[in-house]
Amino acid sequence: MTYNVSIINSPEELSNCSVFHVDQFNWGGTYRPVTTGRLGYIPESAFILEMECEETNPCRTYQEDGDPVYLDSAMEAFFCFSPEEPKPCYLNFEMNANGAMLACFGQARQNRTPFPKEIREGLSCHAQIGKDSWSIRLVLPVTLIKAIYPNAALRAGSTFTCNFYKIKEEGELTHFASFAPISSPEPDFHLPEYFARAQM
Repeated sequence: MTYNVSIINSPEELSNCSVFHVDQFNWGGTYRPVTTGRLGYIPESAFILEMECEETNPCRTYQEDGDPVYLDSAMEAFFCFSPEEPKPCYLNFEMNANGAMLACFGQARQNRTPFPKEIREGLSCHAQIGKDSWSIRLVLPVTLIKAIYPNAALRAGSTFTCNFYKIKEEGELTHFASFAPISSPEPDFHLPEYFARAQM
């Protein structure tokens, strides 16, 4: 499974990027909100991600960055820019409809590290709530990626791996969906071996 990342000049060109569908409900369930997204890359600047979910009045309890937004209705993006390593580091960005974001890096679900303040400049998440849907826009700056992956090649022809998710981990309307399928007996998004290939 491969997602083609478009090279763009500005965020306004994101509407021209390929659409991906977060439609793999690997662990069943009857609540299956339609979730889509687009990812583009502005060279030497940032990746721009937009995701949209057809969901009315999404659960949005948490307000602050670092809060456990996966307990709300959340959309998530995980990236790995060193997939060739035996136990690669990957980045997770988990966002609710308030624009609150949990953002960390590490090699496994346990002991993940929040991004330090000195490399967060330019990292942002904006959420918008409509009548029958909500969306997020994530700006992932190259400076942050290079701080974690100094040797990452970020240019036309480069590849990395990623997966995108829709989740509500607890309570009413619990659900787990992914872009790339995951073969795990229990819900688990922290499995980089199931990330999809992204081609720039």
